[in-house]
Amino acid sequence: MTKKFIKLTPVPFLALFLFGLIVEGVENSIDPDREIAIVRRYIPNVDITGAVRDTVVETGTSLFSGDTLTTDENGYALVMFLDQSVAKVRPRSQLIIRGEIDRRQNASTRIDLNRGGIFLNVNRRVTNEFEVTTSTTVASVKGTTFGALSEGYYWVETGEVEVMALRSGQSVLLTEGMFAQADESGSDLTTGQLSDGEIERLNSEYKTLDEELIERRLILRFRDSNGQIIEEDIEFFEQNDN
Repeated sequence: MTKKFIKLTPVPFLALFLFGLIVEGVENSIDPDREIAIVRRYIPNVDITGAVRDTVVETGTSLFSGDTLTTDENGYALVMFLDQSVAKVRPRSQLIIRGEIDRRQNASTRIDLNRGGIFLNVNRRVTNEFEVTTSTTVASVKGTTFGALSEGYYWVETGEVEVMALRSGQSVLLTEGMFAQADESGSDLTTGQLSDGEIERLNSEYKTLDEELIERRLILRFRDSNGQIIEEDIEFFEQNDN
């Protein structure tokens, strides 16, 4: 009786495996030329500077990773990210916006707060990462409403924020109504509970951007790596001048 042997060649399976890795790599690749946010509303004067441009700000101005947004003594800005998270920027502030969005729409966003203050409403999405940094701290956020000052002060209106002192690595979890303050060296964090009145006072600086808003829609167009036109339908708001 003759035995027959069948030889299995692993090459096709290896090719399929490698093909799967390539496809996954393309889906997870980063598009460096894609907008990560827009200026949804502003009150002059607000300036945006980037590595290769200086931009005259208007409603709908696109922001790219590495752009610096600066407000003067009378300036306010409302910035909306593509995941619908919103940052309100008070006068005399400066921040650098950094971020990446891959082909699966997973977003990684960081705001470097160099001066002044911001108030944020961060959309809760499991796949997204959102951080705020100052010279002494870094705050990690997933779905919350909170404020931050460049001096390393944070307060939470709703949700949770994890704050870490950069020099010592000390970390604290802030929940609703709490605050954290870093010392000048970034070694120690002091925490406590705020009254409703104190939270209202801290939030009041950002109320100007909430007055008399008219809803608009904006379509952002950009090219992907294959040269195809992709559209993002964005809702934004403008001041009612009537």
